[in-house]
Amino acid sequence: MQARGVWFGNSQWPSGSSPGAFARDVFRLEGCITDRDKALALNRWLVRCMNRGPNLKLPSMGGFVHCTDPTLLFTSWGHNECTGWGFVATEALQAAGLKARRAVINNSGHTIFEVWYKGLDGTEGWHVFDPFLGWYLLNDAGEVPSCEELGANPDLTIHPRSGGRSRQGHHPERSKAQTYPFRTKDNLDVIQAVQGYELRYDPRPGQVYSNLWRPEVPELAARNPGAVEGAHCDIPLYDHEGQPTYPEHLPYWKNYVWPTTDTSGSNGGQPVRWQASGAMRWNPLQHGATEAWSATHAVFEGGTVRTAGCRKHCEVWWHIKLPYLISWLSIQSNFEIEGGELIGLAISADAGRSLHPLHWKAAPPPPLLTVGPGDVPGVRNLQEFWLRLDMSSQHREPKLRCRVLQLAVGYQLNMNVLPRLVPGDNELTLQAEQNDGLILQTDWAWSQGLDERVESLVLAPGGKIARRTFNPGAARPEELHMRGVTLRCLPAR
Repeated sequence: MQARGVWFGNSQWPSGSSPGAFARDVFRLEGCITDRDKALALNRWLVRCMNRGPNLKLPSMGGFVHCTDPTLLFTSWGHNECTGWGFVATEALQAAGLKARRAVINNSGHTIFEVWYKGLDGTEGWHVFDPFLGWYLLNDAGEVPSCEELGANPDLTIHPRSGGRSRQGHHPERSKAQTYPFRTKDNLDVIQAVQGYELRYDPRPGQVYSNLWRPEVPELAARNPGAVEGAHCDIPLYDHEGQPTYPEHLPYWKNYVWPTTDTSGSNGGQPVRWQASGAMRWNPLQHGATEAWSATHAVFEGGTVRTAGCRKHCEVWWHIKLPYLISWLSIQSNFEIEGGELIGLAISADAGRSLHPLHWKAAPPPPLLTVGPGDVPGVRNLQEFWLRLDMSSQHREPKLRCRVLQLAVGYQLNMNVLPRLVPGDNELTLQAEQNDGLILQTDWAWSQGLDERVESLVLAPGGKIARRTFNPGAARPEELHMRGVTLRCLPAR
């Protein structure tokens, strides 16, 4: 039994599977016709669906290196500084068929991006957007200028024609953005190849993926201190005058803010949007030997596993794979023992070529073993790993047996691109490239007034796509308070 290439969505909200898929859906939802329409629409939706904050780092070369993967920056992290925003915007536009490039202002290191399209005057050329500052500038003709034009006319940044400085999303007394030196004539043109990668779930029987709009366990959800309490420099709901910073986005933001305790950033101390999280939960023993990646001297029976005999080293591996970057691992276990046995738990990031023990003793592990975001070795920022269980006994007829092995694998994801419900008709979809012998189900959980509600969609074994149209009966987006969307993978009875 196997399901591959699984994804779920709502046709009334842009896809969260990749920057390119997101852009294509934005163009569809906005009814874009020209490339100019598309560039402006994507900028608007990136502000709506991406936060600001620390750079994402991935484990590599014996330490941590900056992530340059636009898909992971957008889908797993959901916030970044200017460099990450540039990666995401350029990938989104190019993957959706537009001509775009990143640009780095040489005198400051600030990243922006340019899009090539025909302006209102019929002239084709580059047009510069600064996604991290949250807005773009206009020239005297009401058109978005190029880097070259900004460099030749600094007055466009000193006295911007963009609708007000507060729309840049920074408190004026705390931000360098108000006097930012847009000396763009020396900017570096950076070529960025299109990645075109899209996320998919490959769930195993019994796995349940719960994607939440608010972290269930905040101290485990974050991969860096303070990320859950509001990303630094993030856009607050209200500006320094108490007015909505972005009125068009406020209905989509106001249910999802966290009181920030860090006052050092440009918007420090103000409530900003939180970071979402999810977790995959699975008890692989309930599905026997077929769900083990490999097993030696292991006897699976009745939802348990035992060693095959005296001095038989029982070794069982499970492969854990997620579409998002992992934050933490939790293992609940229960063993039947006599005393004197050896029990081990270990993780590997490379299919067993290296091994990092979590427990190896003549005693069972603690009933709840947690590998947190800061633990080394750990699973932080991986998308897949292998878990190994070892058991051995010197008893002539050993009773050593693992009765329970409940796994929870936590991950952080961009809640702003989860397929939320909106007023009007929502066409919910659940699809799979392969679905043999399994039932797939997605559950949308949300609150509306005093009511707690769930809407489900089921894909039968062998099915490729399931659809249903649902109208929640709301007048405004903030009337629908999204809680979570869950994917279940169940064996067909």
